[in-house]
Amino acid sequence: MATKQEKLAKLREADQAGVDVSSPKAVITHMLAQGDKDAVLWFYKKGSVEFDFDTYRKLVAELKAN
Repeated sequence: MATKQEKLAKLREADQAGVDVSSPKAVITHMLAQGDKDAVLWFYKKGSVEFDFDTYRKLVAELKAN
């Protein structure tokens, strides 16, 4: 499992690449295009196939605040 800082770094990379980070689909698509399949799983609930929208939105809000 990734740390909060690692997740923020991935979101920052996507943001700097021009990806709309408010769209989880856009970020996940970007990560897959970069071949970063493992990082995609960081944004899913542990032991589930459900995307963790709450955590994702909090991370995006923190990214945008900085």
